[in-house]
Amino acid sequence: MAAKCMSKTSAKILLTLGVFLLVISVAVLLIFPTIYKNQLKNDIALSDGSLVTKIWKDIPLPLYEKLYFFNITNGDEFLKGAKLNVTEVGPYTFKGHWVKNYTKWNDNGTVSYTELRTYEFVPGMSVGSQEDEIFSLNGPMVIASDILKGYPIGIRALAAFEFAMMGETVITKRSIRELAYEGYPDKIIKWAPKFKKDIPYKDGLFSWLYGKNNTNDGLFTVFTGVDDPTQTNIIDKYNGEEKLSFWKGDTCNMLNGTSIETGPPIPEEPETYTFFQTIFCRSLTFNFTGDSEIKGVKTKHFEPDSNIFANGSDNPANSCFDLKGERPSGVLDVSPCQFDAPVFISFPHFHMADPVYENDINGLSPNGGDHGSYVEVEPITGLSVNIKVRFQINLNVTHTDGVFQLGKVIEGLYPILWVGLEISLDDYWANYLTGQLNNPKIISYSVLGVTLFLSLVMIIVALIVLRSHARNDDDDPLLDVKEDHRQNLKKRHVSTDYGSNTVSQQRERSSVHIEQGITNHGLDVDDTRYESFDENDDDAPVLSVNSREA
Repeated sequence: MAAKCMSKTSAKILLTLGVFLLVISVAVLLIFPTIYKNQLKNDIALSDGSLVTKIWKDIPLPLYEKLYFFNITNGDEFLKGAKLNVTEVGPYTFKGHWVKNYTKWNDNGTVSYTELRTYEFVPGMSVGSQEDEIFSLNGPMVIASDILKGYPIGIRALAAFEFAMMGETVITKRSIRELAYEGYPDKIIKWAPKFKKDIPYKDGLFSWLYGKNNTNDGLFTVFTGVDDPTQTNIIDKYNGEEKLSFWKGDTCNMLNGTSIETGPPIPEEPETYTFFQTIFCRSLTFNFTGDSEIKGVKTKHFEPDSNIFANGSDNPANSCFDLKGERPSGVLDVSPCQFDAPVFISFPHFHMADPVYENDINGLSPNGGDHGSYVEVEPITGLSVNIKVRFQINLNVTHTDGVFQLGKVIEGLYPILWVGLEISLDDYWANYLTGQLNNPKIISYSVLGVTLFLSLVMIIVALIVLRSHARNDDDDPLLDVKEDHRQNLKKRHVSTDYGSNTVSQQRERSSVHIEQGITNHGLDVDDTRYESFDENDDDAPVLSVNSREA
């Protein structure tokens, strides 16, 4: 049917177009990954309007801080030298909102910002109200006692007397509201700035997360990744400095990694993921443990190993973090960035720490499921789409000559609370991210697929038509006539004169009629010769013809 409706010329045109479309489709198919990669480069860099910047600048993902406090249940016995008993109380959940402000795009491919972090209590996700009260170690008194070690014995004794006069005790009863963000008035804290200028408590209030709500952690400068995607959100400076100043060596003071929310694209087989958070006063490196998935979004999974807070003996790379002699592994002394307060960071319940810490306290039960940390990163965009970073704040209690209140207490590292920072995709953002990543590829490959299919159809139809025309030419009976006359031309050469003009005229008329007939049947007359012949000759005159196509 196609051959009857389409001429040979049209079929050739169709074939040419089909081949052209096929070549274009294959070429685009080969170069499309490069085109898509270049487009993604613009989307994952920190620049006005990019996909990653929208999420990085004002994190829309559900973000929570869950607080778990350790309630002391044997305070009187503990002050007399008994082992400390605690029970965990929590979670007390706060919904977080992180917004980057004062954004300045610098000429050297960096951007500077501060990040305002606010937290609002969520009763429905908490075990109780912020008015719940627990017994906890008296932070100001224990910290003050430790700082007094640098003063003469007389001043220490006088300070201990003042503690008693002010009603300060080693264990205090406070509400969750007071211990978490809002704080409570404390006389030691009120007077402390007069003796130690770098103490951050300027208004006489104390809390364990003081200055961590409705505040920022300082000025960050990070690379945008516009020129080099592998540098996206890599920290360049913190508070104008390229290095920290808390630790013993340059290696430990280096500002490595991202600010955790986003980073460079992740290779197929990554090794580590490094980030910096001010609460740790250092960069932390998590190891790649495998591929994972959250709500249909494929991710790379990173976790810390047991050496992350190891001492210098167990992990030589951590030697410059050992400031006051080696301690059993599993805790980080953050006193250099906490105005020399004897504060240590660990994982909850001393997870992955030396057993000595857990054994000194009754009521701890570390396990990876409840107390482990991890970061899951979408590898194409570098977005951290599932974060659980859990850390514990501990207070190091030691004896100070002249401060009698701590005289019988067993020295040790005691837990105050642990914090679980959680950021994860919800259904909306999972669908949005999946669409942004996959829709361009789906649409582009679909269009290419249709174009490729059409080009193949055009080629096949054109070939069928051309083949049909060729077959029809082979079956034409006039071609047999052509062949017969060629054979006769070879065999017969007759030369006869006709004296009669009448006969000659008749022959000419016959020749014209034959030529017209042959022409009408698709043949070209190549050469027509009528030679003289005898009237009695039974042989027909020789006719030479060439066939031609219609």
